[in-house]
Amino acid sequence: MADQLADNHLPPVSIKERRTVYDGWLTLEVAVLETTVHGEPRLVRREVHDHGDGAAVLIYDPIRRTAVLVRQVRAAALLADGHGITLEAIAGIVDDGENGETAVRREAWEEAGCVIGKLEFLGHPYSCPGSVTERVWLYLGEIDPTAPRGKGGGLAEENEEIEVVELSLSALAELADGGEALDLKTRLLVEALRRRQPELFA
Repeated sequence: MADQLADNHLPPVSIKERRTVYDGWLTLEVAVLETTVHGEPRLVRREVHDHGDGAAVLIYDPIRRTAVLVRQVRAAALLADGHGITLEAIAGIVDDGENGETAVRREAWEEAGCVIGKLEFLGHPYSCPGSVTERVWLYLGEIDPTAPRGKGGGLAEENEEIEVVELSLSALAELADGGEALDLKTRLLVEALRRRQPELFA
């Protein structure tokens, strides 16, 4: 598919300076880019947030036509909207030594007490390339109906308090169509499953 794109005609850009201004759970760097803007030489300053890569999976049961999501309070959403409660596909940071698949299988058990059987890889896009280095491994995962379910809820040592939510795929589609209830990665995963298996949403 990439060969169908027109050639890139953007001006060259180089990193003239970069420095770390904060290093904690995430790293915040300030970068100065040397480039041209509409033909004029420019030094462009940008702040860049790095917390590693993430992975997300929409877990579904094709027999019962349900999906398993998680509800939790997110600090950034709390600062933005005052309540911060999100309904999301299962997701987390890809730890050292992991890849996307091992990360989502681990997160599915920790957050929702689910064992994933068949897993379909969708891609590894940037989540917000203007300011965040993160790329997110995206998957659709069928729940393993033969495996026992755990209680989920997240890890206390990571200060996670997570509620497991199982709902019909038709109800999930209604939430997605409403445009506000789901975060971006979850909306994308719902649409991917709906395009691949529309009969599950009937």
